[in-house]
Amino acid sequence: MARGTGARSRLRREDGVAAVEFAIVSTVLFLVLFGIIEFGRTYSEYEVLQGAAREGARRAAVRAPADEVVAAVYAAAEPYTPSSGPAVSGQCSETTVGQQVSVSWNQSFEISIPFMPPATITRTITGVFRCE
Repeated sequence: MARGTGARSRLRREDGVAAVEFAIVSTVLFLVLFGIIEFGRTYSEYEVLQGAAREGARRAAVRAPADEVVAAVYAAAEPYTPSSGPAVSGQCSETTVGQQVSVSWNQSFEISIPFMPPATITRTITGVFRCE
């Protein structure tokens, strides 16, 4: 009788159950954690580039030459780099005061989360100001 009781007690032991549960749950937790970190990094890059576009549009609004506008965009975008060259639409002069000038370009964002395939998202970055 004692022999059957020992076999049953071995089958009912829960040694290592916590480690197995942690292994299963930790995968999901790490995916969520790295996803949040990657979203924050990408959003930060997006916001810096939006600010760079606004800076370029501000320079264009005060009648700066196009090469100075592009240089202002690249300087304000540090440490990131626009995917394509910024395009200035609209021209500010004495006769266009109050009209809008904009600086925009298409930006690609690389998203890389461990255990997931990498993805690329493309957004249009735009900054708009009124001509002065």
